[in-house]
Amino acid sequence: MGQWASAWRDVRVPAVVVVAQVLWWPLRPWWFGVALDARSLPGVCAVAVVAFGALLYRRRAPELALLCAVLATALSGGLATVAVAGPVAVVLTSYALVVHRTAVVSAGGVATAVFGLAVAAAFHGASLRAAAGAALLLSAVGGATWAVGRLRRRIHSDRDAAAAFRAASDGLAPFAVAEERRRLATELHDVAAHRLTAIVVSAGAALRLANPALREGAVEHAVNAGRQVVEDLDRLVVLAEPDHDETDIVAVDALVAQHPVARYEHTTAALPPAVTALVYRIVREALTNMMRYAEGAATTVRITAGDGWVSVEVLDDGGAPAAGDLGAGRGLAGLRTRVEAAGGSLQAGPAGSGWRVHARLPTRSDPAPGTPTLAAAGGAIRDRALVVLALGLSTGAVLMPSADDPDPLAAPVPAMLLVALLTLHALPLAWRRLAPGPALGAALSILLAWLGCTAAGWTRRDPAETFLWCWWVELALVYAVGAYRPANRSGLGAPLAVAAVGGAVLGAGTGVTGNRVAAAAVLAVLLAVPLITTWVAGRLVATRRSRQAVAETREREALLRRAEGAARNERLRIADGLRRSAREHAVSVVAAAEAGRLDEVAVQARAGLHALRELLHGLPADSPDLPPAVAALADLAARRRSSLRYIGAPRPLPAPLEVVAHRAGAVLITDGAAVVVTYTDDGLGMEVRRRPPVGRDLVRSLRHMMDAAGGSVTLDTDRTMVRFWLPEALR
Repeated sequence: MGQWASAWRDVRVPAVVVVAQVLWWPLRPWWFGVALDARSLPGVCAVAVVAFGALLYRRRAPELALLCAVLATALSGGLATVAVAGPVAVVLTSYALVVHRTAVVSAGGVATAVFGLAVAAAFHGASLRAAAGAALLLSAVGGATWAVGRLRRRIHSDRDAAAAFRAASDGLAPFAVAEERRRLATELHDVAAHRLTAIVVSAGAALRLANPALREGAVEHAVNAGRQVVEDLDRLVVLAEPDHDETDIVAVDALVAQHPVARYEHTTAALPPAVTALVYRIVREALTNMMRYAEGAATTVRITAGDGWVSVEVLDDGGAPAAGDLGAGRGLAGLRTRVEAAGGSLQAGPAGSGWRVHARLPTRSDPAPGTPTLAAAGGAIRDRALVVLALGLSTGAVLMPSADDPDPLAAPVPAMLLVALLTLHALPLAWRRLAPGPALGAALSILLAWLGCTAAGWTRRDPAETFLWCWWVELALVYAVGAYRPANRSGLGAPLAVAAVGGAVLGAGTGVTGNRVAAAAVLAVLLAVPLITTWVAGRLVATRRSRQAVAETREREALLRRAEGAARNERLRIADGLRRSAREHAVSVVAAAEAGRLDEVAVQARAGLHALRELLHGLPADSPDLPPAVAALADLAARRRSSLRYIGAPRPLPAPLEVVAHRAGAVLITDGAAVVVTYTDDGLGMEVRRRPPVGRDLVRSLRHMMDAAGGSVTLDTDRTMVRFWLPEALR
């Protein structure tokens, strides 16, 4: 039972509610001038006890706590005026459910509670109309509770993620160093090791065959290739750009021409530069391996293009190894990662007596995984809850019967028109963040239309009374104009326009006598004070948000500068090591070739290969712990032998979004997974295809993670494909 033991922070709220109930029972009759009914005391005590227990466990079991609070409130319908602990417990347990559970679960729980209380009201003798009005008012309270709880849940998630990012920010520089080492290792393998291997093979063949023409060709090749190795090494340790990021098919033709290829076919038209560069790498790696392990083999190279795909095949019929101990053992593995990251596939293996390398690459970018629209993102969902609040308060108040005022629903046509106007007046709240100005304009138009309908006698509800009941909608929209409009468009006209329209509506009310124009002007001035105050509050919030964004951007840029500086220093350190090892051997290769000492050429080229191999095996071994950032997922995928590719231009994202995306990727990416990360203007999407399927516990954890960050997650039927989406807008 230790896990159910309550902490002091869990006891404080239920204790306060019980104390308030104890004070309310005897004091309410005294305040309102009614007699104290001692017969209600047992029922009040029972409700207070149930409310205390429900609130005590509202964090650890919010569903059960809400159920108990609703049952206690529903069964105490006759004590509604004195048993306040039950309704308060319903609101607080509903809030706890929203904070600690996902949007769907919490919305279902709140809706069920509202329905149950409405049914209880009807059961205790309320008329159908009164029960419907009570349901709408309860829906308003539930919508407000849900909106506030969702906001609190998002704030908790963002604070936790931001703290995690700050705690791990010191790891960005070591991570950048490790990434630079990994990049240099790949480039050294793809460029320098390829040319040194060619020198070893050609020199060894010339020495064995003792053919003067072959010897002369090997010497010339060693001179040219050795100089290229020196240039490559100098470039790799100074420039950050990788080799052959953009090339064309002519470069592939020239590469094939440098090798004894028996047959070369290509039927490709113009390909995207990135695809051609990858074709170049595939052919180069395959031909290098052919020189190492199948000297003298008849080799065929085929490059064919289809509808949206290009196929690359390099096939040999077998041969003898040119020399042992030349490979670093990571060429095909790194190449397969590159190919899969581009959305293709690569197979390499025996084919008869020889070896076959076959790759298939897409020539068109895949469309981004399906992402929800902005209207479905976190802030807009809370705005829809405000719509429920506005509809519930206005229509619920109209439905509740009153003995003092005339019934506005007595005639069907005016009743339907009234409900339609109330609904249309509430709907603009759904767009208060996306389009605050047009939303406010729509709300004001409804007020003016209402005023016209009243003047024509089409509605029986006093517009002034309705405005006083509903004008918080205009206040919310005026705040949104101040908080969400661009900084160069202040929107000061918004509160003034609402004050003018509100003054006109109030001036047309039944309670105003005398000069209505003067009354409307005075009332407009009075309304302008809270409206301008609300607008100023929105502007202050917008200014604070902008300053925070600028500060976060500067902090991120400082982190990136430190990381880039650390990577540059590491590149210089590796450059110094290369100058003392592989580069010196490459220079010696050139010198020996120019002097005609072919045996020395082979020795120095082999020594250079061994130096590179040591570097290739040593560099990635000291990778640090991954920082919680999207960029670190590439390293994580490489460690787990998975492919990762990007759609859209990668960019720094807000720290909470980076952390949540990394946490989700860390639990989803398994060995052999295929990952696609999509950057859009308004957020980040990720698609992970993996084996084994995602378990139920992991799905539950992902849903909670995405829901708290305002995102969403979907799975296919066999749970091997997971897609999630995190919005950057509407924060």
